[in-house]
Amino acid sequence: MQPDNTLSDNKHLRLVEQATVLKKAWLIVAVLGGGGAQLRIQDRLIPNYQTCENKSLKRHIEDLEEDFESFAKKILSGLKRADVYSNAKWFSTQYDQWAAIGFGVYEVGRVREIEIAVGKLTLHKSMDCPPYAQLFLQGLQAPAVRHPEYHLGSDLALLFNLFLDSETILTETSRRHEVHSSEHSQSLGRSVILTCFNLLESFVSGLALAWLMENPGAPPEVVSDLQNKNKSLRQRFIEFPGTITGRPDVIDGTCMPFKTLFQECKQRRDSIVHCEPGSKPTKWNYVKEHEFHSVDLAAVQKTVDLTVEAISKVWRVVHGREKPTWLPKWDGRGRFERVMVKLAPVGANLPVRHVLKK
Repeated sequence: MQPDNTLSDNKHLRLVEQATVLKKAWLIVAVLGGGGAQLRIQDRLIPNYQTCENKSLKRHIEDLEEDFESFAKKILSGLKRADVYSNAKWFSTQYDQWAAIGFGVYEVGRVREIEIAVGKLTLHKSMDCPPYAQLFLQGLQAPAVRHPEYHLGSDLALLFNLFLDSETILTETSRRHEVHSSEHSQSLGRSVILTCFNLLESFVSGLALAWLMENPGAPPEVVSDLQNKNKSLRQRFIEFPGTITGRPDVIDGTCMPFKTLFQECKQRRDSIVHCEPGSKPTKWNYVKEHEFHSVDLAAVQKTVDLTVEAISKVWRVVHGREKPTWLPKWDGRGRFERVMVKLAPVGANLPVRHVLKK
């Protein structure tokens, strides 16, 4: 009678599968932890474990488990030894999907989805990251976390700094008594104001969504209130912090910064979005065409300052911290930090192409 090798074959297949899962999972957590650029070419390859003997596979699996756990702890808080292999299987599936698109830009998932699957992410220690934020792999580069507030904050920083550049250019040309026009500054000023209110909209909508995602068993009346699309931006800004914290009237909408932001500044924003040419006043007794053109330095600066202040005040109420990490920071000179481009006048610093030689 021939020996039955079925049990031995099944054991070998289980070891091959286990090693493959752990190897793929180790690779993806290494990249998620920011170490993708340090991976050598041979590190990125999945060996043909079918050709390995069981004894060597067992030793290799022990090493892989240790390495995976070590790297996984860099991106997961409170990872337990008992959860290592189940987490590795989840990450292995992500690896397969990433490989299917050629290891390019790949969305691992939204933060809340990932945390339900494998546990709390450590990225909360370094950034304010809402549960609806998307986590992306970008090849072997460091991963990216994407959510609208971050990008709108970046838009605001860029546009406001460019607006200040344009104002400086105008001041200089005026000082030299040269012909100049403020049209570009007006264009940038309107863009800054619109971006402020886009950011405010995204911020307060994000507060509601984040709370609802993190409190799936919330009372129906609270859910209905936070999902009410008929509330104005001002209403949501004033009411939502109280709904979320359980402290009604915690935000006083009659005080600064909310009073001016949602009256004077909001009127100017509405005049840009819903412009009505002509001199006829609205039912609120202001002329939209006039407000459309009222985008000088003082008006734009006020809108930006009050936007940053309003977001920070609500953040302190809801989260007990000064401001979100994604909100752009001032650099001490009245500009935003980390903006790597600036405006220059047409013709400035251009190379001289025609030089008269003696």
